[in-house]
Amino acid sequence: MAAATRDRRRDAIMDIAVEVLADRGYRDTTMLEVAKRASASKETLYAWFGNKRGLFEAVIRRNAEAVQSALAEQLAADAPTECVLTAFGRALLTLLLGDSAVAINRAAISEARSDPALADSLAQAGRGATLPAFVGFLERQRERGLLSLGAADEAAEQFLGLLVGDLQVRRLLGLLPVPQEVEIAARANRAATAFMHLYGAQSAQQDGPR
Repeated sequence: MAAATRDRRRDAIMDIAVEVLADRGYRDTTMLEVAKRASASKETLYAWFGNKRGLFEAVIRRNAEAVQSALAEQLAADAPTECVLTAFGRALLTLLLGDSAVAINRAAISEARSDPALADSLAQAGRGATLPAFVGFLERQRERGLLSLGAADEAAEQFLGLLVGDLQVRRLLGLLPVPQEVEIAARANRAATAFMHLYGAQSAQQDGPR
């Protein structure tokens, strides 16, 4: 099987795995059920992913890579700070509020006590891999004189608070449908604008020392 064909097939299997997870929950999801729905052999799934946890860890990595790719693309383009914040926020919200991430987070929460490995994988591949890159971006903007902030990690947390608020919790509880792209874009734009008002170098000069 050609590499591109194999990658597409892996992605399709992961998409189906998320559907099974949403329908059955983590504990009742089996590799056999995923294989049946995907019209694949169980042996193929075990060869590609190892086991059920490996399958969903692959989904988690894929989700995190989508956000990291969006951030890397903006950094490579050397876009204005607010544009990068908006693009990053849009990519992160799209991930966090999407059906795939909601299903994975619900599974991690449900198994947190009996099998915390899934939650650990979610933390490491998701937040653990994405947040340092974002903090690094904020530090570079500070060094360039484009942001006026103290601890970049604290500023990053504030941006996430402005961006996400209680949306993720409401999605996990089933109180909020998947937001439309225009809603996500507007939310990301508001968060970026508010963050720049707090930490933009021009705002800092107008408001005086922090």
